[in-house]
Amino acid sequence: MKKVGVTLLLGAASAILLALSPAMAADWRADVVPAAGRVTAVEAKDGEVRVAIGQNWYRLVDNAKQLESASPPVRPAVPSGALPDARVAVGDGVVARAWLGEPTTRYQHGVLGDAIEAGSLVIERRDGRRDTVRIGPEAVFEDIEPRIARIGGAERIVIVKSYLDRGSALAIVDAETASIVAETPPIGHPNAWLNPAGIADFTGNGAAAIALVRQPHVAGILELWSLVNGKLHKSAETADASNHVIGSRVLGMSATADFDGDGRPDLAVPSLDRRSLRLIGFNPRSYDIARVPLPARTATNIATTFVRGRVALVAGLEDGRLVVIHD
Repeated sequence: MKKVGVTLLLGAASAILLALSPAMAADWRADVVPAAGRVTAVEAKDGEVRVAIGQNWYRLVDNAKQLESASPPVRPAVPSGALPDARVAVGDGVVARAWLGEPTTRYQHGVLGDAIEAGSLVIERRDGRRDTVRIGPEAVFEDIEPRIARIGGAERIVIVKSYLDRGSALAIVDAETASIVAETPPIGHPNAWLNPAGIADFTGNGAAAIALVRQPHVAGILELWSLVNGKLHKSAETADASNHVIGSRVLGMSATADFDGDGRPDLAVPSLDRRSLRLIGFNPRSYDIARVPLPARTATNIATTFVRGRVALVAGLEDGRLVVIHD
């Protein structure tokens, strides 16, 4: 893609080159979609977005300008013994399903709306075999749905592990051995949580990296972590991000897609106050492709769709309105 270079001189001895592509300079905006009531949920399944208004579900039509009635999203049944409100992750490789189990109240945090967390992760393989990854009394899995992804050349499961005395860490579980093979350092004190935001080859080096928001309610630090030689290394960090409302069960307040047309995946995540949506690239450091003001704070999952053949985003707001963010 053709780029235009802009050089900023800082003093007499240094210069920073900022490369702005035509896609980066595009005018992204948030348009409100007329709805018959208060939007309470946004879900994406098999490439189609579903929007909940009360007990009814809708889908976007006419280039995301209107809603029409649709069937509700179909979710896998939660097995016996699973965490209340757990979501079953479905894979297409070695792992057929994975879910959180062995509910426990030993960690009184309640960031996800209750004080019940998980003491184990259950992995069901394609051949029907099951393994259970248990953690000791010093920690819990403070999460709702495991994330199945290929990381470091193998199938892994990404999950939030919270230590009772040191707060949350990002943990990677190997699907074959059913064991935790890597963790980020815990935040450092109790009741300090993080929320994964996306898993993709954000830097274009051919390896999947994990984006997370550390303390999305108070600190709002977006971090990028990669698995290198069996250990997680932080490769990028930027302030002013959030992907969760305290007490909410909504964990998908972010989305991954190529927003600037350079062939690499980027990340969409709200600002810390959730009043704008940031489209962030990592090449090689984090930078804003666009920052889109919103008419109210984000409150639901963020899903990708298409408007006139170009990638766009869908989100429900705190005041019940639905917006489509596009260029």
